[in-house]
Amino acid sequence: MSMQYLWKKLLIILFLNNIFFYQLYSSENNITKLLILDKSSSSKYELDFSNSYQFRNLSFELVSCKVIEFDKYLDTAALLKITQNDKIFIGWFFKYTDELNLYSNKIYEISLINC
Repeated sequence: MSMQYLWKKLLIILFLNNIFFYQLYSSENNITKLLILDKSSSSKYELDFSNSYQFRNLSFELVSCKVIEFDKYLDTAALLKITQNDKIFIGWFFKYTDELNLYSNKIYEISLINC
C-alpha cells in the first residue's frame, strides 16, 4: 500500500469521526419541546428534553434538529425516534407544517413546539 492511500484513508476516518461527534454535541445542546395531546382524556402535556425522555409508555429520543430555509419558507424540523412497547417510529416532526408529521397513534397526538 502506498503512503498516499493510507493518508486518504486516515483523512476520511477523521472526517467521519468529526461529523459524528459534531452531531452528538449539537443534539446534546438542543432542547426539544413537544406538545402531547392525550385524546382519551383531552389533556395537554408539554415535554422539554435534550436527548431522551420517557412519557408514560412512550420513549422519545432526539436524533437531529434542523432549521429549514427555502426561499421564503422557514421551518424547524426534529428527527425523533419514538418507541412504544415493541413499535419503533423514526421520522421528522415539523414546527409550522405539522401536516407533514407522519406519526399516528390512537391515544396521543404529538406536535413539535421547538428544538
